[in-house]
Amino acid sequence: MDEFIEKALSRFIEYVKIDTQSDDTSSSIPSKMKELNLSRKLMEDLKGMGIESYLDEYGIVYGKLEGKEGLAPIGLNSHVDTALECSGKDVRPQRIRNYDGGVIRLNDQYSMSPKEFETLSAHIGDDLIVTSGDTLLGADDKAGIAIIMAVLDYYVSHPEVEHHTICFCFTPDEEIGRGPDHFDAKKFGAEYAYTIDGGIHDEIAIENFNAAHAIVRIKGVSIHPGEAKGKLVNASSVAFAFDHALPERKRPEFTSGREGFNHLVGIKGEVDYAELHYIIRNHDRKELEIQKEEFEIAKRKVEEQFPTASIDLEIGDDYRNMLEVFEKHPEAIEKAKKAFRELGITPRFTPIRGGTDGATFSFKGCPTPNLGTGSYNHHGRFEYLSVREFKTMIEIVKAIVKE
Repeated sequence: MDEFIEKALSRFIEYVKIDTQSDDTSSSIPSKMKELNLSRKLMEDLKGMGIESYLDEYGIVYGKLEGKEGLAPIGLNSHVDTALECSGKDVRPQRIRNYDGGVIRLNDQYSMSPKEFETLSAHIGDDLIVTSGDTLLGADDKAGIAIIMAVLDYYVSHPEVEHHTICFCFTPDEEIGRGPDHFDAKKFGAEYAYTIDGGIHDEIAIENFNAAHAIVRIKGVSIHPGEAKGKLVNASSVAFAFDHALPERKRPEFTSGREGFNHLVGIKGEVDYAELHYIIRNHDRKELEIQKEEFEIAKRKVEEQFPTASIDLEIGDDYRNMLEVFEKHPEAIEKAKKAFRELGITPRFTPIRGGTDGATFSFKGCPTPNLGTGSYNHHGRFEYLSVREFKTMIEIVKAIVKE
């Protein structure tokens, strides 16, 4: 492995050790101030390269590496925060050299192998960065950050290689859907951009879910259980009834490809009050509206079943499928396809079964498809990074911004 890639990996490992987990219960911006620890570290590293950057009042780092005059400025972005599902504190990455296709023991309790995680089969002979089994890795999206930093480092170190002006930004709170809320396309300065955030190296993602959310608040009737007959309404029981009133086959565990889902991401309840939090997803906006109506139907059904309960349903939209933007502005897609071809890679176009900052960027005037990082099994202790694909992604991004 050459010195340049080892340097990029060292950065990645340093970044994942910084706890940046966001918090969906917080109203501050960013949701956790600890996210800025990485943001400031990135600014220090950029300054060491001779690149100026700044941190705005919303926790977004913006910067620019000037390129050849007359070429369209191209943007690169990733997010600093990690997911809520698994701790990002005290991350202790392990490097598996020349993976042999067998069982990888993360710690005394957890291991992984191709039997449970089929993608590992594609990485035999590769070096892998895995977790200690106690936390997530944070490759989502610190691998993307490290790739962008490596590309910037390369062009600073090779001024003889002409390239587009590279506009970059690093956002907080992507994992809780707030990352691009305060993104300013004019500050960013790119004609189009690429979010470096995701999985396999040969995918260009130009479709994502249309996204909505639902919050169900239930007030029950609390009575001493010895006197409860005909009077008590257990809010927690009503919550279970509401969830069961939604279409079972539209849960994420029953869906794939472009199929939408309703996902219960949080529930809390006592006798007199319960609350359900859902995310609602579909690539087809009309189908998303049908799913939202199914929540209204479930509410009416449960109200009939529990007439003395109070049920409040709040539904809101979050982000849209960016495909409609690229149908009008294909420049970013064509530039990426050209770079892939130059490297002998045939790109695949796979819809994202999730969201991306790039979706909101696209609707704010900066078309932004999503590229991978070579990382897998995000949001959990089985997350890992393929060093081979990480290296390939650096080459792809270098080729995209090259003249």
